[in-house]
Amino acid sequence: MTRDYYNIVDITPNMKKSWTVEIQVIECGHRQLSTAKKEFRRLMFADTQGTRVAALVYSNDLDFFENTFTPYHRYQISNAILRLTEPRFQLDSYEFSWTLSRQTLIEPIEEQTPPPLTCQFHFTPFSELYKYADEENYLNVRGVVIKCLPIQHVKKGSETTSKRDVIIVNEEKKLLILTLWNPIDEIEGNALDKITNTGPLVFAMRVKMTTFYGQSITTSPRSAILINPPVKDDLKLQNWYTINKAEIKVLLRNETYKDTEILLPPPENKDILPIGRAIIKMKNGTPTWIKGTLSLPQQDRSFTQTICAKCLKPIQADINWNIKCPLCKEKSEVQIISRAIIEINDGTGTIAASISSPEIEKLIPLNPSEIKDVAKSEKNVHDVIASSVQGLSVVTFVRSYLTWNQQQQINRFVIVKLHKVQEHYTKEQQILIPSTKYENLSTTKPTSPKQTQKRPQPDVGKTKVIESSSAGTSRPTKRMK
Repeated sequence: MTRDYYNIVDITPNMKKSWTVEIQVIECGHRQLSTAKKEFRRLMFADTQGTRVAALVYSNDLDFFENTFTPYHRYQISNAILRLTEPRFQLDSYEFSWTLSRQTLIEPIEEQTPPPLTCQFHFTPFSELYKYADEENYLNVRGVVIKCLPIQHVKKGSETTSKRDVIIVNEEKKLLILTLWNPIDEIEGNALDKITNTGPLVFAMRVKMTTFYGQSITTSPRSAILINPPVKDDLKLQNWYTINKAEIKVLLRNETYKDTEILLPPPENKDILPIGRAIIKMKNGTPTWIKGTLSLPQQDRSFTQTICAKCLKPIQADINWNIKCPLCKEKSEVQIISRAIIEINDGTGTIAASISSPEIEKLIPLNPSEIKDVAKSEKNVHDVIASSVQGLSVVTFVRSYLTWNQQQQINRFVIVKLHKVQEHYTKEQQILIPSTKYENLSTTKPTSPKQTQKRPQPDVGKTKVIESSSAGTSRPTKRMK
């Protein structure tokens, strides 16, 4: 019996006869629940032309197809059921998804080594991830896994979920945390943990960028992790990783994946929004770079806060507290941090945002312990801090979150990253000064309240001037220890 072979784009509901498509498996998703509480599994295939299609397996057929597909291997598929896909879920230009049932004929193509994947991949550079922070947009990221941190169990109500942080790196030599959740952690996370020493290549598909640790990415139920996919040489990183392995080890030892000076360096002028526009954008859930001068509101009188060292959320506890956190349910220690509400104004608007350690300590001459000492000495802590921040020009990366106040939802703002700005020579020129442990531009120890509050001036010769004209911008250079 002869067969009629087609490409994916040829397969439509109008076809009256049997069809067969030769496909290669790109993704084998895990079981999950739909909004209608219906269990399903999502796979992704590509044909020889590189066109992709999503294939779904539903409740009654899940066990039947449990071990049918292996990632990156090829199969011949005949007579799947076609369904029209919502535009937001469409892959490429193909309008349909396939549903696999027991009536679908699936035949493996026997070969020792799968060929390179034919579809196109588009990845977001690490340096541009901040543009999508805390949005509903899904991103694709590519990197080499250099470390798998221990698995963690997190309680959410009556349910316990598992997570694992994986450290990845790419040609930008930026280390980034990728958080794997639930079945992705249990399957792909465990697989990566066993081969981390080989520097496996991963494609993190449809992940989200978050402002946790300043910048990190996390999986969701729609995400997929491709481990060592067979791809063309231009997408591989193993040779690059081998050449730069020694330098990457130093970056890993210094935990630069938590260093916001590296993850969120000073932005280009084109990426800074006027506060009036930024507030609207942030209320829609998108963090934004803004610039303005600082002041300290009179009503803010609390400058320290107790947080759980595990979940980093504020808690009510004394310094010796060492029981389960009421929020994350984990046994942890407390941490005392500095915090304040500061106002930023640029002429188009004013925004009040909270700032805490370590960012606030770039602005004030006191650490948390010294703030308490000043308060005990009956000095006005507000005046000491206000004199340090008043009139400073800064560029900040700010995000918003919703909270309740007197039964009303309101937006509050948090500073994720702050860079000080010094006006230099003319209003058309600015120097963005990264306060980082890798540059001698700020003191490494907080100034004592008894010492003068005159702040050290930066070495202008060690920074690059950033022009505010449209001719272009350059960023301050960073030097590692």
